[in-house]
Amino acid sequence: MSKKSGWVPCREPTALVDQCLHWNKGRFYEILWEYTLTPATLRERNARGWLYYENNHPAGFALGRWHELRRWWHFEELWGPCEGSSELPSRTGKQDRWRAQQFHRLLRQLRSRSLIRAAVGNPFGNIIAREVGAQWCGGYLLSTRRLSRKLTVRVPAGFKLRRFLKGDEKDMSRIHHAAFHIQHPPREYLEWATNPNCRTTLAVLQGETVGFLTAEKRHNGIYGDFNIAVEPKFHRRGLNIASGLFVPTTTTKLKQPVSGAT
Repeated sequence: MSKKSGWVPCREPTALVDQCLHWNKGRFYEILWEYTLTPATLRERNARGWLYYENNHPAGFALGRWHELRRWWHFEELWGPCEGSSELPSRTGKQDRWRAQQFHRLLRQLRSRSLIRAAVGNPFGNIIAREVGAQWCGGYLLSTRRLSRKLTVRVPAGFKLRRFLKGDEKDMSRIHHAAFHIQHPPREYLEWATNPNCRTTLAVLQGETVGFLTAEKRHNGIYGDFNIAVEPKFHRRGLNIASGLFVPTTTTKLKQPVSGAT
């Protein structure tokens, strides 16, 4: 029996979610604008996935979807084995070039332009992008900027802020669904809010939870990704709404996070 090698379509959303968890190694990640990826999300967003095999063993996966407006395939995730380095000056080894050729076959089947998204710490994804002829590969920091002044943000009259308490995940699920029309079960908010790398603050009005903010503290000590949601009926009453913000600030300590209040 011949050994299976190459890319094979995967029609099991649960398996693709498991692959995302495996290759991201338990880190928080944002895929399809979601931080808690579920099989239902993949179905709703019409995502497609492929598994990569080498010598009959699973060795990687790809996840993407068709971008109707731009008319291209957008690969949100692309992982696999890599023997070399993805640094631009280095030469790609024979085995890695063979892996790139295998993925190139998949691209030819799609018959469209493709956008490949790969993190800096994902050498496989970067090598693939380069070897299949990507016109641009890699990222560079062009400049940095520090805020020249600090702004004092006040909590709107009548509102109070407090830290997350067990049971708040139910209100977070309700509020997020009301604000964005996307349903996530309370257990997902509980997992996120209680993670040691995250901090959740809730806005309360007369004992009723009306909004929340969750911030992820990254390994270098800065607060990066934010998820903010506010009950629609309280919009324009001093509370703002946003989701999935990336704030590259140099804040190292958040004494009383009031982001989302104006």
